Amino acid sequence: MINQRLKAQVVTTVIGCLVSAPTFAANSCPAPWSASATYASPGNLVSESGLVYRNNWWTLGDEPATHNGVYPGSGQPWTNVGACGSCTTAPPTPAGLAASGTTSTATTLSWSAVTVPSCVVTGYKVYKNGALLGTVTGASVAVSNLSPATTYSFAVAAVDAAGDSAQSSPITVTTQSASGGGGNTGGSSQSSGTINFHLWLGVGTAQDSLTLTGGNYDDLIASNVIAGVMYSHLVKEGFPGVQFNNDYLVGSIFAQLLQENIETQLYTSSSDLIDPSPLQQAVMGVGQGGPYQINNYAADMVSGSYTPDGHSLINYVAIQKNIGFTIANAAQQHTLSTPASFNNKYYGPMLPAFFHYNDLVALNVTGKGAGGWVTPWEPDFDNALVTFKTLPNSFLEVIANAAYNQGYYGPLVSRYSKLGATATAATVASINSYASVWGSTDTYAQYPYQVHYYLDQLYGNPIPTTSATAVVTPQNHVVISMSALANVFSKVVQTLDYSNGTAPAQMFTANQAAAAFTSSLTKNAVSTTASLDLSNASSRAVIFAVIDNALSNLETAVGMKFNATTLSQL
Repeated sequence: MINQRLKAQVVTTVIGCLVSAPTFAANSCPAPWSASATYASPGNLVSESGLVYRNNWWTLGDEPATHNGVYPGSGQPWTNVGACGSCTTAPPTPAGLAASGTTSTATTLSWSAVTVPSCVVTGYKVYKNGALLGTVTGASVAVSNLSPATTYSFAVAAVDAAGDSAQSSPITVTTQSASGGGGNTGGSSQSSGTINFHLWLGVGTAQDSLTLTGGNYDDLIASNVIAGVMYSHLVKEGFPGVQFNNDYLVGSIFAQLLQENIETQLYTSSSDLIDPSPLQQAVMGVGQGGPYQINNYAADMVSGSYTPDGHSLINYVAIQKNIGFTIANAAQQHTLSTPASFNNKYYGPMLPAFFHYNDLVALNVTGKGAGGWVTPWEPDFDNALVTFKTLPNSFLEVIANAAYNQGYYGPLVSRYSKLGATATAATVASINSYASVWGSTDTYAQYPYQVHYYLDQLYGNPIPTTSATAVVTPQNHVVISMSALANVFSKVVQTLDYSNGTAPAQMFTANQAAAAFTSSLTKNAVSTTASLDLSNASSRAVIFAVIDNALSNLETAVGMKFNATTLSQL
């Protein structure tokens, strides 16, 4: 099952992070459109021939008069918002405000879109407990960073060139409690079921499986979940406001281990090695990248060189001290065996977490700047990032998994980026459908869906059987006690380091990890004796929130963000 390839080319709306959509006064006209100007952030207003246009995403050289349509859905970079001075009436109050998918820390608001005959609604202001949270362009928004077991009041108002509508009648939303229901005090695992892996969807049956009953894999899964939440944490730091399917993105690290490793079922919890058996040591060979097969971790993913100029894993402060190479000798990485640290169950999962984040960063910056060139995935990738800010549960992780598995210059990154640039909820549903790859023998096309299949088993979601539409719901459970999670979190954190980028790096301590985790349990109202099931959606959200907040606590304690990079050897 080992993949010997190297990459061919080395190279929610979170409401608190929104940028308000601009408005202009009635009877005024914004600056004329310029063919040479870059309109980068969505919401810029320009005029042409007496009409006003708003850009929907990054655009350069697209004349508004010939490249406009209703947003979203038209696929055009501009929307006509009416004639200069024609919009003199504030829009009507939005109706139908409702909440759905409420967890202990988040909820999704939606309402009926407002139309105004004489002008176009440019956005909606969202209010929480009477205070403005931000402005969105669509008629829905995911609100996060809420407190468990707390009642909130939400309202929305429509905005057009003439002003704001009245606020809608407020609705109240009470977040779920996260008490955990008593906990697993007996010390024995409550995990049960089976996860099947190493298969082609619609082509063959699974070759391997993990038996969850007995809890042998609990700590391995926990360390991969912690790394997955770090991945999500990094994305939120690097791409504020971009929404994604958190379940799939967080779980991508564990799913990658199942697909890319040879025999994960041989793991034993008594060892700190992911691959303890000599039968699996091929993954530690030259250029293999360890159990996760991340390859080229010391190569700069923008310049394409083996000199880590800022876009290789070795440049990330938090993982530099443990990675196994220094900046000075990183160029020899591809000629040497994979470092032993890649096989450590507490540190190893962090490497693909940073690797995937680094892929997204590289996709965003490659080809830009002085002497830049147009890459096959741009401007679609940038446009997709803009679209994803108003598209809950977007398929950002699908793009990242395609970038990892096929490489940037394969057709999948460009294809998914193009779809993302104009994506709607229907696009997300289509891309997430197993039918899109069922029966395909293209391993690159299959990979993101193999990831989904393994995670749907872990999470207790329906999975296909004899066809893409014939499904069953697995009865799997991975029950994690908060005391066990705290222990794994501590061991993971102690493999990471922190620095201001120039001072000598220090490893995080057990005391720092314990303080960060305990504080997070308190904030999320989770008992220290609680046990939570990854196969339960609300419990899973609590687990993710506890880990994410604990990571934030660590950042605050040492004054460093986990996405920090350095060109120095610390």
